[in-house]
Amino acid sequence: MDMAAQIHKTRKAFPDLYHTMHWLSPGATSAAEALRRELLDEISTHTQARWEFAGTKLYTHALSPGCALCGQGTWSCLFINGICNARCFYCPSEQKDPGPPMTSSIEFELPKDYADYVKKFGIRGVAFSGGEPMISFDRITRFLDLLGRDAPDLSHIWMYTNGILVTTDRLKILRDNGLKEIRFDLSAVDYALDNLKKAVGIIPIVTVEIPAIPEDLERTKPLLKTLADLGVNYLNLHQIRCTHFNLPKLIQRGYTFLHGPGVAVLETELTALELIQYSLDNNINLPINYCAFTYRQQFQKAAARKRNANLIKNGWEDITPTGFIRTMTLSGDLSSVNNISKYLETKGKKGTDWTTDKEGITIPGSLWPNGLDLSGLTLTVKYHATALRAAPSMRYPNIPIQLNQDRQVIIEKDNQQQSIQIAGPKIPGFAKKFLYPQEPHPNQAESGLDLELEEKICSFENFSPGLAPYY
Repeated sequence: MDMAAQIHKTRKAFPDLYHTMHWLSPGATSAAEALRRELLDEISTHTQARWEFAGTKLYTHALSPGCALCGQGTWSCLFINGICNARCFYCPSEQKDPGPPMTSSIEFELPKDYADYVKKFGIRGVAFSGGEPMISFDRITRFLDLLGRDAPDLSHIWMYTNGILVTTDRLKILRDNGLKEIRFDLSAVDYALDNLKKAVGIIPIVTVEIPAIPEDLERTKPLLKTLADLGVNYLNLHQIRCTHFNLPKLIQRGYTFLHGPGVAVLETELTALELIQYSLDNNINLPINYCAFTYRQQFQKAAARKRNANLIKNGWEDITPTGFIRTMTLSGDLSSVNNISKYLETKGKKGTDWTTDKEGITIPGSLWPNGLDLSGLTLTVKYHATALRAAPSMRYPNIPIQLNQDRQVIIEKDNQQQSIQIAGPKIPGFAKKFLYPQEPHPNQAESGLDLELEEKICSFENFSPGLAPYY
């Protein structure tokens, strides 16, 4: 989406407050990008600095197991409630809903239903969030107990908390029920450490997870060594994002806002990078992970799409790296189509691995007819998004997924995306770039696709690499 379209979309999303927001102007963009480049250049001189997930996630030393599972798309965040006993200015929601537990807009009153969901969708890690989970402590222990008994493939379970209701006894109960990691939002308690200290030595992994608050930069710098000395295992820094709920408070603080798929705050990114640079320059042995909004926007959404797609895609369809279901149909010259049919009969089973209809032959990338003449054909590519529902929305085709005898969920498959047609001479370029980008293909052009068409395909096939542009 180009910048004009982004601005139009944001105006519609925040019609009442848009003109009161301090947006990064084109004239100020160069200075902001130069400052970011300077920070990144300094960070890159340290061997402990690393990038993962298409260069959208910067971290030092190591990632926590939970963050690794998040990036791989094999985790589920269960919002155990929607109420909180803190009033953080950056909180994205109102926090007045006591429950029930929910993930991906699906309510799970019963721990057994959630455990079956975890198994069905191939989830390897579970995080308890809120609200404030400790307010619903008995609910957490019931879910932990059931997951431990009914979901043996789970490798990591963690929980987010502001720490206000943490006690030593509660921490031991959580540990004994299988909690592997606890994450404290210290900024919610003015960086008080008392309850954090209780967790070190009880919960196997103790993490601090806070937004990178610009006003707190000078307070946070000395905190880094303190956390390392206390035995904290990881520090996660978030970029603040805007919602209808927190936006008035963010405006009051004079932040600079960035247009994008979601509106984020410029100063929080620069603060996070400065903290990472400070930790590396001062040899502080505390792994730090910067969770940028561009990472969350892309990888967490892709993860949800992939989990759904794995359960409903046909054998002749593919799942792209970004989680869309790709359907490829070759049609046109009859002799060429017949040659492809004969080729496919030696590679897979018709109706299972590939299929035909009046539109042509539909095949997955794994059966791509390398070496055959495709010049007389047209390749039609269509991408489908998926969404998990408690009940059909009646907008798109849907497939019921049975979790157990009493509970099912719905996966909808969006059929509204416009088909993309690629003429025969350009088909090899598409295959080279999107199906087998790492493999050499004789006599195939690098691309040959029109720039506009290639960009459209890229939006479904590839992640946008690196940190988000500022303008």
